Amino acid sequence: MRVWFNRHFELVYRVLRLIREGDVEQRFTLICTHKHRYFVGYAAAHEHAREPEGLSTPDYVQWCLEFAVDQRVEVFHPAHEANAIVAARAQFEARGIRVISVADAPTLPRLHNKAWVYHKMAGRVPLAASTLIRDPRDLPAALEQLWSQGFQACIKPTVSIYGKGFYRLMPPEGQRRRRSITPQAWLARHPGRRCASQMLLEYLPGHEFSVDCLGDAGRFVTGVVRKKSLTTPTQLLDRAPGLLTHAASLLERFRISGLVNIQFKEDQHGEPKLLEINPRASGGVAMSCLSGVNLPYLALCGAVDGYAGLPIPTPRLGLRVTEVGMAVVLPHG
Repeated sequence: MRVWFNRHFELVYRVLRLIREGDVEQRFTLICTHKHRYFVGYAAAHEHAREPEGLSTPDYVQWCLEFAVDQRVEVFHPAHEANAIVAARAQFEARGIRVISVADAPTLPRLHNKAWVYHKMAGRVPLAASTLIRDPRDLPAALEQLWSQGFQACIKPTVSIYGKGFYRLMPPEGQRRRRSITPQAWLARHPGRRCASQMLLEYLPGHEFSVDCLGDAGRFVTGVVRKKSLTTPTQLLDRAPGLLTHAASLLERFRISGLVNIQFKEDQHGEPKLLEINPRASGGVAMSCLSGVNLPYLALCGAVDGYAGLPIPTPRLGLRVTEVGMAVVLPHG
């Protein structure tokens, strides 16, 4: 079965490698495409190709359709322009190409919006205190209210990846910390009456938890919790049934199918609160798979065959894990 992963982050190398490790029957032929001539994902794929650059969204979707037909793709797992591709799913399915998506076309783009997710999950899982900021002039009053409740504060865009735009907000007399900024300095970067939507949040100082989990049309299938060390680059495959229960609530609310990552962080009292849901594999998914649960492979099998009857191993927990760099040979460009 020919399975295509289009332009993705470098984490797709881990995803493809894990699928190949699980696919002992060599059932799947994995195709990876990217705009770069030398992309690390090629090293884990059976076949690879370069994508055109500079296409509009409609033109890119059309290119994907033509490529999939030409390459006899049977299963398409989109990353770049996934929202538009999922919206055009019927065109692919009419040509016998199954499109994998963690959510339906209306929901998928909204999962990237942290404020929307917070709104939909209010009362379902523990959330940090928050205020939505669209006008920078609203920041001082909202910040004073947060501080008056005894919270530290941070701010981040409602839509971002890898922590881009995240800052702790510190008073001018406060001690400078990593990724910190004074409110005055933040306002100087956002002159005028409008800004990209931001979330002013209670700052969560404790451990961060990353939950890699599988859903089947909203049903929780399995998951692994990674607790990140505050002092070392190691993580613990943690026994955290409460977080798995919260993860299951998100999967049910958004009718999630396949592999997603959900992040939590402890508040000043040690209670984990929701950070965000990432509708994709996480960069640390390979560490979760050291539990003996090959999440990317199971997600692909579940998408193709359904989860009924699919053997799901019991995770081995309590393991301390980390990642190391490794050398790979890239195929000729």
